[in-house]
Formats: sequence, structure tokens, C-alpha cells
Amino acid sequence: MSINDGALEMLLDRLPPDVAGSFSEAQRAALWQAIKPASWRRHPINIRLSFPLFSERYFVVLVGGAEKRSGDRLNREKRMFPFRTAGNILFLLGVGGAFYAAAVLGIFMFSNLIEF
Repeated sequence: MSINDGALEMLLDRLPPDVAGSFSEAQRAALWQAIKPASWRRHPINIRLSFPLFSERYFVVLVGGAEKRSGDRLNREKRMFPFRTAGNILFLLGVGGAFYAAAVLGIFMFSNLIEF
């Protein structure tokens, strides 16, 4: 992709005209390097679900693939986004409880069918 790609032009269009016009070619090239799409951002596993719940819409994203982040970045992101948060724990407890309730209900339903 070239420096004159649409993504860079869209970024420059959102800036005030005097600021966008003040960038040199080297600065535009640096901006392009910062925002250019990377081919590794496409994950082999990419599942995105959106569902309504009450009056809101929620989404769940599951992505997977080979780890390409550096060790420093992994450590920094672990500190910034810890896995063990109250919201995550409550979500996992809710999902686990729903599976447990479904299993108990299924056992109850099938045991009644077998007796008759």
C-alpha cells in the first residue's frame, strides 16, 4: 500500500486543514507507518457474536492464533488488563451456573421420560 492510501487520507480529512497541510512527506510517511493495516491482524480464529439482552446489545469476541506480541508488551498488557476482575469472575460464574442449571434440567427431564 502506498502513502496515499485511503486510511491516511481519512485521518488527514479529520484534522483541521491547516494542521493537515503542515505535515511534510516524512511526517506523512511516519503517520502511515503508525496507522497502516497489518496483515498479521487477521486471526485464524475470529468469532464475533452480537446479541440483544434487555434493552441493550452486547457482543462477545473470540480470536485466536499464534502469539506475535513481544514479552514486554505481554507483561504491560497483563498489568493493564488483568484477567481476574470482578466482572470477569461474575461472568464466568453466570455462564457456569447457566450450564449447571441446563444440565440439572436435562437430567431431570430425561429421568422423568425414562420412568414412564
